[in-house]
Amino acid sequence: MAVARWAFRVLIAIALAASPRGVSAGDDAAVIPFVIGTAWTYQALLKWTDPPNTLRRSEVRWTSTVIDAFDHGDVAGALLQGGVWDLAWWSSDARPGSYEVLRVGTRYYLLRDVSKTAFAAVKSGGRKALPADLDQHVWFDVPLTKDRVLRPRDMGRRDDTSYGWWIDSVDPARLDVAGLRDRTRRAYRLAYVTLASEHYVTVVPGIGVTAFTYVHHGTLAEAYAHLIAYRRGRGR
Repeated sequence: MAVARWAFRVLIAIALAASPRGVSAGDDAAVIPFVIGTAWTYQALLKWTDPPNTLRRSEVRWTSTVIDAFDHGDVAGALLQGGVWDLAWWSSDARPGSYEVLRVGTRYYLLRDVSKTAFAAVKSGGRKALPADLDQHVWFDVPLTKDRVLRPRDMGRRDDTSYGWWIDSVDPARLDVAGLRDRTRRAYRLAYVTLASEHYVTVVPGIGVTAFTYVHHGTLAEAYAHLIAYRRGRGR
């Protein structure tokens, strides 16, 4: 019996060692918390151009908050007030935008300028109420896998990593963030690179977006943000 137990433990250890270095399909809902009241606060260095050609530079703190959420199993969503994407093309009169993160099965989508009414329709209707152009807003799949690329439907097939969300690196990260107990996590950096600009978003499963970089190839517009505080909501 002792030999059998030892052999069983060895088999389990081998299976764990061989498992993919990503988030398991069973943990997909934890990549982005779909919990009302969850909030992320970022410290950001911003550079931008005021008309007609005045270069500006400033540091700001920006908070993104889940103001509505649901999780129906196969479909889940969070409506955000504010997001790191607001920091691109910054201006002194910038206001928090409205963003929707959806998970359908094991695929995540990111939509911008979403109204509370549109979000409520998906919250109550599930799959049958999903936007018709959802494939234009793909973000990433789980398990998160290095070098995976997802593109909007109208981009078609390409033989490079541009014009799509590309998981370009997977690294351990030590998060110096208020509100976190276990600060050593695995971080996945997603890149969206075009001729005009570069977006880099770092995602830590269970936390969400922990870093954001935007660089425009032309008129000065840059943003470098990192998470400094995290609060998980209690929902309702």
